Amino acid sequence: MFMDFFCYFCSMLLSILIPTYNYDCSLLVAALHKQAVESGQPFEIVVADDGSTSATVAEALKAIPKLAGCRLVTLKENQGRARVRNLLVATSTGDYLLFVDSDAQVYDPKFLERYLALAQRRCVLCGGIVHSDTLPSPDVSLRYRYEKQCEKRFTAECRNRHPYAQLRSFNLFMPRTIAERFPFNERITGYGYEDTLMGRDMARAHVQVLHIDNPLLNTDLETNPRFLAKTEEALHTLAMLNREMEGYSSLLHLQQRLCRMGMSGCMRLAYRLWGTLLRRHLTGHHPSVTLFQCYKLLYLNAILEPRGQKKA
Repeated sequence: MFMDFFCYFCSMLLSILIPTYNYDCSLLVAALHKQAVESGQPFEIVVADDGSTSATVAEALKAIPKLAGCRLVTLKENQGRARVRNLLVATSTGDYLLFVDSDAQVYDPKFLERYLALAQRRCVLCGGIVHSDTLPSPDVSLRYRYEKQCEKRFTAECRNRHPYAQLRSFNLFMPRTIAERFPFNERITGYGYEDTLMGRDMARAHVQVLHIDNPLLNTDLETNPRFLAKTEEALHTLAMLNREMEGYSSLLHLQQRLCRMGMSGCMRLAYRLWGTLLRRHLTGHHPSVTLFQCYKLLYLNAILEPRGQKKA
């Protein structure tokens, strides 16, 4: 019985799926390829270049198909975060899928081994994300400080308290059957929340999501102005999905609670008075994470109607 199961499991294919846009992920692919070969598990690595405009990146990515078991899918136009991941699922052939963001770095030699050891549980596995212990540059201090503060409450133990709300596609492993049943929502064409919405759908279907300590290192931190712009884009996505995201966003929950207390007008006034000053502070070299959280709350409230409905 054990040998039958062992032979069956070893015959299953692992697909590692990496979407990229204007980012050279050839070193990431090489690191994952090395671990996959060493595992003895049948595998493929599929990289989707989502309409990159950088000729340098496009040239660097040409090295990927030269590795055995690796493929490069080049898309002429940018499809967006949700759709490109669904396209990767459609073009892959594996029984198990591992989603990895292109700006990740593998630093643990047992990264793939941990996922493969738990594959028989047939559930969704989230490995987590970590960042360098030293600030790379003051230019990226906002994202760095925010992420480092989040790490304290994003251990596997903490994430498992609210497993569906903490699902992140940065480092995500699941059986193919689950991925096909719960595709990324292509209504989300901007940045943010496509993975959280997937988590909500899995929660409603009672799919098991297990968070483990098997992180990847995030190596590409945006400059402060760029990160703030991406945050604002994500908040517009959250505003669009506000009814669907109830119970899955602590920021939305806080905004709705303050509105019920009659504070919406005060927050709107605060945004008009101090929004520009807050932006100037947050794009400088010494941003405060607390003020960043305040800015997000005020910005979200400014783009929502007083009752938390989507802006017309």
